[in-house]
Amino acid sequence: MDEDQHLLAVAIGTAIRSARRDAGLTLRDVAAKTGLSQPFLSQAENGHSVPSVMNLHRVAQVLGTTAHALLEQGARTPTSLVRSREGRRFALSDGAVLRFCSTGVRAMEPNEVTAQPGSQAGEHTEHAGEEFIYVIDGSVRVEVGVEESYVLDKGDTLYYPATVPHRWFNDAAEPARFLITSTPPSF
Repeated sequence: MDEDQHLLAVAIGTAIRSARRDAGLTLRDVAAKTGLSQPFLSQAENGHSVPSVMNLHRVAQVLGTTAHALLEQGARTPTSLVRSREGRRFALSDGAVLRFCSTGVRAMEPNEVTAQPGSQAGEHTEHAGEEFIYVIDGSVRVEVGVEESYVLDKGDTLYYPATVPHRWFNDAAEPARFLITSTPPSF
């Protein structure tokens, strides 16, 4: 782990521990509710590992917060400028990278996903609120519920209730890049 990764691991660990204690939960409680092991959570809290974005999302949901809030430590300013080469980036899954497109705690959560061919979000997720997807480049398939599947190409948009299980796939032979915005923030 290089120095930047170590600093990130310590910051995330500190934020998780603080939120867990504020929620009145033990590591065992969080482990049981997330399906993650207690030793893994302990390593994350102690800054010895950085949870994947999906695992951080699971932990945040159990703690009544969002991954953004844990990463930003509650900072809030009236405006948020994130340049194209900036923004925290995290591996979302094999071949997919998530870039946070805002800083601080916000009422909506814009994220950019760059997805290589064959990559996917993984398991279905569901949470409070609504989501909006805008495809910047390439093509992405989005499942909303059990029976709805939409193929979105460059310029296409999709809006859906986030309470319905959903996930995305890049089934195409080319990389895809898309904006996914959630309200209220859930990641």
